[in-house]
Amino acid sequence: MLALAVTAAIVVGDGVALRASPDGDAARQSVLYRGDWVEVRGERKGWFKVYDHRHERPGWIAEGRVRTYAVEPASAAQLHAVVEFLRDTPGSESLGIAYAALYLKVADGKEIDGAVFDALGTMATRLAQRGSAHDTGRTDTTVAAQLEVAESWGIHFRSIELGDGDTRICYDGDAFRYVLALDKNLDHQARATLALTDRACVSPTLALTEKQTDDEARLALVDKLDPTRVTGWIGNELRLRRAELASSLVWVRAKRGDATGAKQAAEAALQAFLRVDKAELADDDWSDFQQAALHVAASQWATGAVAPASKVTLATTSGENGEGRGETCIGIGKTSSLRCTHGQIWNASFRVAPNATSAAVAVQPMPGWLELWVFRKGNDGGWMVDVLTPTTEGVDLGYVELAGWSPDSKSLLVVREAREAGVVHRAFQIVNLGTLAIEAQTQRFAGSGKFKQWASSDWRGRTLALR
Repeated sequence: MLALAVTAAIVVGDGVALRASPDGDAARQSVLYRGDWVEVRGERKGWFKVYDHRHERPGWIAEGRVRTYAVEPASAAQLHAVVEFLRDTPGSESLGIAYAALYLKVADGKEIDGAVFDALGTMATRLAQRGSAHDTGRTDTTVAAQLEVAESWGIHFRSIELGDGDTRICYDGDAFRYVLALDKNLDHQARATLALTDRACVSPTLALTEKQTDDEARLALVDKLDPTRVTGWIGNELRLRRAELASSLVWVRAKRGDATGAKQAAEAALQAFLRVDKAELADDDWSDFQQAALHVAASQWATGAVAPASKVTLATTSGENGEGRGETCIGIGKTSSLRCTHGQIWNASFRVAPNATSAAVAVQPMPGWLELWVFRKGNDGGWMVDVLTPTTEGVDLGYVELAGWSPDSKSLLVVREAREAGVVHRAFQIVNLGTLAIEAQTQRFAGSGKFKQWASSDWRGRTLALR
């Protein structure tokens, strides 16, 4: 806590030395970074005599490496102006956080509004992103030091383990909660809501119940805002966030046996996505739009579609690890254990080829990842099953869906769409049922030739691949 009637000196650079005496060659007491503050207790030949509260030691610091401010209400306007300038200055987050925190200490409580908290949260989030090993792919000692500086001002971060040795540093979002409480500007509220509902900072190790609780809380926060009452591109971001969160809930609710809740979430996700105004999408939002499409497409079988009647029927039974939350085994007719899964089997997706010698069903192992299980009848009359995945490059985000069959039932039409290295790729493919080899492939439906000719009306009416 800063005492009253003191002069604070805010460090404006990185790697600034606190010296034992007012001399550039004097012993170094500590190293300070942007946003660190020291209490000024004297001055001598271009040096400030100071006390470093974070490291709990006295020393000297060159006057040109700091900016001084009286810790009193009269400094508030000057500090606020600097906060506004630094809010959108990449690389200066810890410095901006220091100015914002000092402003909050000296300003009259009646004058404090949500704007400074919006700036504080924005800078803290950006600093966390810079410090994330998952995003930078390297250890940056300067950013690590700036994170410590921010924490010394009361900003809290947490580290999320993502697997494979990757971690993500996340801001706890406290400033954005103040924005929601104090700021009547709907755009500011929307930005705060988007920050507080970002699923990038959700631990992948959450249990099913925890995951559902977390997703429902985030969706409830988004649902409080009307996308039509904010700036167009921000409204689109709210719709995309709603679509992503609701799509995640589809899988969780379905796995818990709540078919009605899963259907409601799937319908909400689809409606939110369809209401995105593509003309208002900002350049940076196109990737989010494509990724939201993958989330929604992977969950749409929960909307209540009914599989057409057929002599070939899908059979499911509980596996050895059953009891409602274990494996489900799947097969054709009386052959009910061809393959087992912990994923969600969407029975409504079951489709049979015209000659009844092959069939397919959608299986969702996790939110945002939809596979196509293809059944083929052998010469001996038995059935076998193979799994088509959105991509072979590893599980990330994507779906593969059945678009129809060739007239002779010897080929399968599928759409694969997946995110790889942050980029969404889409392919319309004709797959040979005998070998599962790709016979033809194109990235555009308009030029897909036989694919377009053979694609079923059932698929055309529900797919998001033609968005």
